[in-house]
Amino acid sequence: MGASPPAMDKALPRCTERAAASGPLLMRALQIEDRDTAALFDGLLAARIYEKGETLLRQGEIWKQAFLIEQGLVRMHVVRGDGKEFNKNFHAEGALIFPLTHEMESQASLFAISALERTVAWQARVEDFRTALSAQGMWEPLRARLLAGLVTQKLQREHDLLVLDGGARYRQLCASQPSLAARIPLFQLASFLGLTDVSLSRIRRRIKAGR
Repeated sequence: MGASPPAMDKALPRCTERAAASGPLLMRALQIEDRDTAALFDGLLAARIYEKGETLLRQGEIWKQAFLIEQGLVRMHVVRGDGKEFNKNFHAEGALIFPLTHEMESQASLFAISALERTVAWQARVEDFRTALSAQGMWEPLRARLLAGLVTQKLQREHDLLVLDGGARYRQLCASQPSLAARIPLFQLASFLGLTDVSLSRIRRRIKAGR
């Protein structure tokens, strides 16, 4: 499942500079344009580096941290009893990830979050994050927006898995998220698409050959 989170990398800026650096990223994630409002959250987030393969959240743990991805790529995945893993989703730069419901925050997590690449993540305790946003009347609108996006994404994924064949699912992902499709390792992408890595490799060869 991955090693414990590493200590802060020396290459990161000093604390005050890190806090300032998170401002534009958080403004985009929260969809706010007022710098004075954004400044209210200075110091709320702290940067951590996760090396490739390291775990941000373990399956079965209580989800206590909100994550804002500055650099890198993470995956949400379920680990079955026999050790086989199934990918649920991927999140790259700019993604804001936190438990969207009381159940997700208070109960053991049904999935894990791991770094697919060396990842810089700004993070805060979910309780502190919720309190800070609630004070500005921003928590419920943010939660509602992300929940709506999650439901839409889930419905589309279920449709694709039921209706489209493997080749069509891969083509659709390449069309909608080309940089992400090119970035995810073959066997991780195959798991997400409901394919074996051998099948996806064959699909890629056929597409490359123009068939």
